[in-house]
Amino acid sequence: MRAIKVASFLFTLILAFTLGECGSSPATQSVKAHTSLTNNHSGHTIIHSTVTISPVVTATPTSDGVANPARLIIPSIGVTAPVEHVSILSNGDLATPVQNQWEHVGWYETGPRPGEVGSAVIDGHLDRPGAYPAVFWNLRSMHAGENVIVIDTRGKSWTFRITRIAFYTPQQAPLQEIFGNEAGHYLNLITCAGDWIPSDHQTTLRLVVFTSLVS
Repeated sequence: MRAIKVASFLFTLILAFTLGECGSSPATQSVKAHTSLTNNHSGHTIIHSTVTISPVVTATPTSDGVANPARLIIPSIGVTAPVEHVSILSNGDLATPVQNQWEHVGWYETGPRPGEVGSAVIDGHLDRPGAYPAVFWNLRSMHAGENVIVIDTRGKSWTFRITRIAFYTPQQAPLQEIFGNEAGHYLNLITCAGDWIPSDHQTTLRLVVFTSLVS
């Protein structure tokens, strides 16, 4: 497992959740980082941001046999999405996929790999310009007990089970729990939710799906 300095990267993530804009207008395709939750019918949490991403190529397995994620599969909502690497940019934004920003998902590469101890994080868009569905459009429809599967670059499958789904405002998002919980093997999915606020260039909420490794 790669060591993670939780305190330092959480400070950076505080900037991301404060400055990033969740969602983009039809004329803007830049996205930024956020996490929030709501019971709004359109509730979805997505992380948007400008781009600087490493493509998923080959990965070096860690000592505990975990390699970089290559594909995310969510059977209950029909998602099977390639995984790109994303990171926090110098301006505090958490990048989202760029090779195919609407259909791919982004793994926060500074954090744990899915399957390692700690909280791995994968983000994805809720929708695309024109309010058409993107990869995490149906994330809000999921329920506790459903499975999320990650296939790594060596073809190994890691199955996670949803423990809960929550909505937050960007200011209320529990960053330590989402990004820094090292009490087990977790994978947390994030997308946008709530209403679009044109003046803020973001949505009001973030949706977080918390999962725990089962096999």
